[in-house]
Amino acid sequence: IDSSALGSASLPGARAVILGWALPGGPTPASWSGVRAMAGLLDAAGTSGGGSGLAVVATPLMGLIKGTVGADAVVACVDFEVDVTVNATARGALADCQRMVWTGKRWMIGPGAEPADPPSVWPSTDLAREVGYRDLRRG
Repeated sequence: IDSSALGSASLPGARAVILGWALPGGPTPASWSGVRAMAGLLDAAGTSGGGSGLAVVATPLMGLIKGTVGADAVVACVDFEVDVTVNATARGALADCQRMVWTGKRWMIGPGAEPADPPSVWPSTDLAREVGYRDLRRG
């Protein structure tokens, strides 16, 4: 979800992603942290309107389940490596947690307030493992 939203490199793209992945009562295009992150990224890159050669790649490398509610709801966190290119490429770490609900067909972001921001630590480091993240890739 976050990879698609950030990869759109635009506010309309991020808004469209949350519309397709949030259940009623969940985050909206006006409230979702992913839209706010995209707005901050566009502002920092000096391309607040999107486009202008901006490219964003968010690679999910580690995950963490903060908690579960029954078999059909979890608070899942993903730690990403993010590459942002305008004139040069900058790399950073970003983490996001969401209330995920199994609908019987797919996992979607569930109703309620978004969970607290998780630590954004560099994936695959000792610190990331200490906080509880686990590798998503098998190596």
